[in-house]
Amino acid sequence: MKKLTLASLLLVCSYSASASINEQQLASYFQAAQGDYSQLDSLYKELQLAHQQQPSDPWTLFYLGGTETLKGDDAWMPWSKMRYTEDGLARMDKALNLIGEEQWQQQYRYLPQAIYMQATAAVTFTSVPDFFNYQDQGMQLFKQVLNDQRFLQSPAQATSWVYRFAVEAALNNQQPALAQQWFKQLKQSGVNDDYSQLTAQLMAKQNKS
Repeated sequence: MKKLTLASLLLVCSYSASASINEQQLASYFQAAQGDYSQLDSLYKELQLAHQQQPSDPWTLFYLGGTETLKGDDAWMPWSKMRYTEDGLARMDKALNLIGEEQWQQQYRYLPQAIYMQATAAVTFTSVPDFFNYQDQGMQLFKQVLNDQRFLQSPAQATSWVYRFAVEAALNNQQPALAQQWFKQLKQSGVNDDYSQLTAQLMAKQNKS
């Protein structure tokens, strides 16, 4: 199974506190997303409990889904990998459908929380193997986010990571024109950070092939 330690799951982590998930849980998630699964089982149980306490909270459900997807990456048995990954992706998808006005109003890492969730889901959905059947949905989410005026009006430093993984997903899905369009948008933002540099490297490699 394709490893999910790329930003597909790194990007859903942060050290900001939320009403339903505390900073220690987010720190444990960040640790797991980097490949250290030593706290993953306990984190999973904690997020299950948090979800039981607030079943209608999309933010908690989204993190639970991300954690479950990581458990799929960590599992040894093929059927466990499939079950955890499928359930995790389904929870993330459900969380997107639960997004309400609160998630649009609340800022998270200088983006509306709803857009942050959509972008992170897009990265995750396009990072898992094709047989999970989330590639198309992931690409649609990228298109939705990268055309949203609220995203386009956000600080460039808060959006460059989305472009980086959107470009990679477009190239992987044999859509070089779309990758070029998104790369052009990124360059027009004027940002110069690790994500923009990695995106430029991706496009340079594509142009040589």
